[in-house]
Amino acid sequence: MTQAVPRLVTVDARPAHGRAEVEALAGLPARWRPVVGGYGVEVWRVSGPQDARMLKTGTGAAAARVVREAAVWEQIAGVVPAASYGRGVRHGSGEGWAWLTTPWLDSPSLWDLYAPVRGRADEVREQALAAAVAVCLAVAGAHRAGWVHGDLQPHHIILAPDEAQLIDWSSAWSPTSGLPPVATHTSGSVHQASYELLARSDGLHAAVATVADDVWALAASIWMAASGRWPRNYRCLGIDPSSFTETELARVVSRHRAPLGRIGHWPELETALRTVLDAPEASRPTAAELGRNLRAL
Repeated sequence: MTQAVPRLVTVDARPAHGRAEVEALAGLPARWRPVVGGYGVEVWRVSGPQDARMLKTGTGAAAARVVREAAVWEQIAGVVPAASYGRGVRHGSGEGWAWLTTPWLDSPSLWDLYAPVRGRADEVREQALAAAVAVCLAVAGAHRAGWVHGDLQPHHIILAPDEAQLIDWSSAWSPTSGLPPVATHTSGSVHQASYELLARSDGLHAAVATVADDVWALAASIWMAASGRWPRNYRCLGIDPSSFTETELARVVSRHRAPLGRIGHWPELETALRTVLDAPEASRPTAAELGRNLRAL
């Protein structure tokens, strides 16, 4: 008697909401690749003969976050140069679900571009500095337009051929936008949060990132891309940050200031970034000023 072979059941993991719309934009046949997911949010790269698209979906409580980001895009596309690719944004929502899609940016992130720097390749420093200056100008442009990104990190900075672009505007806010600010204990990760932002939240009260907080996160992102480590030297506090929740780590760091680490293979870059990371909020250089300092290296 022949034993029956179990039938394999293939589950289509592609999201139901936004699927038809993004495939119409990308063209068929479309290739789907999951990028990141968690806490009710999924991000996909969808490519076809017509275009490559980013699709972000939110379900349950996360749907409101995607709805808010879509509202941000309605205001910044065409106004903030670092979000110029968002002129192609599309979005939709319903009860308990939301989606938005923008063109996919195939250029490298700041993290990817700085891989040779982390590998101690001195010959790429000129290109790396030019990229850092472009990033500073991109952030400065957002600030001039009245917007705070709120979640700057190396993977959210894309070095397009013409100018740097910023992705993931879900925490962005402008006082004239009419949108509620995204108030969390850090408005991002503890590692790229300024001491002032951590002190205002300290795990007890919600805090909203300011322009000065954005500049601290900008310098921290360049530091991380160049060194492979976040600026704060947690070992000097005798702690392992991975053993804390973000709320716990925010409380520890805001009460026990951790000294900055080192970028031993590029001390000139370290010195320029320290002018931001060591400065109090009131005297912290702007993104444009940091860009000028980096250009002078």
